[in-house]
Amino acid sequence: MKRLILVLAALAALMAAGGPAVAAGFDPNTMTYPLDGENRITDSFGDCRGADCSRSHEGVDIMAAKGVPVLAAGDGTVTWISSGPSNCCYLGIDHGDGFVTRYIHLNDDAIDEAGNYIPNTDGQGWGIAEGIVNGSAVTAGQLIGWVGDSGNAAENVPHLHFELRKDGSPIDPYQYLLHAAAVWRGTFSDDDESVHEANIEKIFTAGITVGCNPPLNDEFCPQRSITRGEMAAFLARALNLSATTGAPAYDDVTGHLFEIAVDRLQTAGIAFGCDEDSFCPDRPLERDEMAELLVRAFGYENPDGTDFFADDEDNPFEESINKLANAGITVGCNPPAYDNYCADRNLSRAEMATFFVRSLDL
Repeated sequence: MKRLILVLAALAALMAAGGPAVAAGFDPNTMTYPLDGENRITDSFGDCRGADCSRSHEGVDIMAAKGVPVLAAGDGTVTWISSGPSNCCYLGIDHGDGFVTRYIHLNDDAIDEAGNYIPNTDGQGWGIAEGIVNGSAVTAGQLIGWVGDSGNAAENVPHLHFELRKDGSPIDPYQYLLHAAAVWRGTFSDDDESVHEANIEKIFTAGITVGCNPPLNDEFCPQRSITRGEMAAFLARALNLSATTGAPAYDDVTGHLFEIAVDRLQTAGIAFGCDEDSFCPDRPLERDEMAELLVRAFGYENPDGTDFFADDEDNPFEESINKLANAGITVGCNPPAYDNYCADRNLSRAEMATFFVRSLDL
């Protein structure tokens, strides 16, 4: 919501000022957003580039995963495009009235039969959509390629370098991108400021979560502590557990929203109660309990018996905490030392998303 308010305020200010003078044929204020997938815009126009700051950045970088579709920002004609794999992959679109958009660092990695990008194959792929050649007419929102790390982005993370030019001169496109018609802000409306948003999106795509506010389920509640019952549901979905004992394993889950999920975990030998007869499905999940559940679910080991943390010596789940650390699923809770685990701290739903992404190698 905070992000939306800032965007609307910026738009109002731009409109009040009259905005930049634009021609009738192409209006940057109404252009189509050039990515169809999770992304982050960085306001990098004019930043120093080159070892001696000999040039400035003439566009903005939109950070996104390799393979996210790239779309034409408006109607136009392709007039600048890679000639082949040796200089893959970029293109530019002339929208008329002196306006041009450019799309740089498209994918140039090879793809295997399962659709996965093959590491260390720079220059062996082609990240421009089929049929897009010099002289091609394109329409706003048309697929023109895919995000990659080609060119001088090969040593960096995948992203789209997007430029907007008028009569040959670069224009800062940042505010226009914020207001573009199809800005993709993810499945949930309340996680835009979370550092875990990308992982929240991954566990949604994997069918592990559906949201926190049924029936709409358009929110994730990232800061809220995940409950033991919710964790049971996450695990049951992640592991595709279906068999049940046919009767509740714990007295306090009968008729509960997560009764079936808890029972499936019990049947699989993963669940453990908060006492002998109760599961406590509404109680917040603590970090040590999370370690025990993930070790039971995924079978992590610690063959060398390494003791990773200093603050869990008397914890009944210390062995599982060390197994989790040995598997690389957790590094601790106190950067930069990372020598504590904070075993009794409640776990947020956003943090749990990241633990699931690591556990499932998503």
